[in-house]
Amino acid sequence: MSRPLAGCHVVVTRPEGQQAGLCRELETLGARVTPFPTVAFESLAPGTVPAADWAVFTSPNAVRYGLPWLARLPSRVAAVGPGTAAALAAAGCPVTVAPARGGGADDLLAEPGFAPAPGETVLVLRGEGGRRRLQAALAARGVRVGEAVVYRRVLPPAPAAPDWQDRERAFTIVTSVTGLENLLRLTDEGARPLLMASRVVAVSARVAAAARAAGFSEPVLAEGADDAAVVAAVVGAATGSER
Repeated sequence: MSRPLAGCHVVVTRPEGQQAGLCRELETLGARVTPFPTVAFESLAPGTVPAADWAVFTSPNAVRYGLPWLARLPSRVAAVGPGTAAALAAAGCPVTVAPARGGGADDLLAEPGFAPAPGETVLVLRGEGGRRRLQAALAARGVRVGEAVVYRRVLPPAPAAPDWQDRERAFTIVTSVTGLENLLRLTDEGARPLLMASRVVAVSARVAAAARAAGFSEPVLAEGADDAAVVAAVVGAATGSER
């Protein structure tokens, strides 16, 4: 079996409980992997949600924390990416439309099957904070938009710091701006130079821009947030074949 990540150290900052599959894939390819969760989540008490023609889940966590808010699912359900679609499928919820790659508002809006008509209502289930690109785009089309803010991101207890080593090619996978900010907060001053010397693998242009602003050089941009896209980005950067 090819091991293109032999000699690489990969730090995975995904939240606890959402890392295992990605870590296994990276280890299979030869990487030394350190889980270092930089975000945890708190559910928000279920509230009243409007009747809707569509429900849009914006993340796997929106599925986990948002389903209890719904007495019944709307007849059409959308996910912003394959990871969210997989979470819905695991929960037994049929998915009407989801991008096969990527993950975000623009990817869903580009899907031909996602075409709410003017006057229809779309319920967006999401976490606290973040951008509202999807809601704005739908409202501009004359679609009525309802929202359910079903969870918030919090700083987790400080995990053991990764053991970065200069002799290894180091990569740090970051999946959100909040996760990047918390990564810097959770890394002590002694480890900071080694962290900053690693290459950030970002799952969106927004995260990549935040990494550059924080002082990381040459972030690697994955084509999506799913495991396959992230692994491909790490392999591309490690072997010099990145796009």
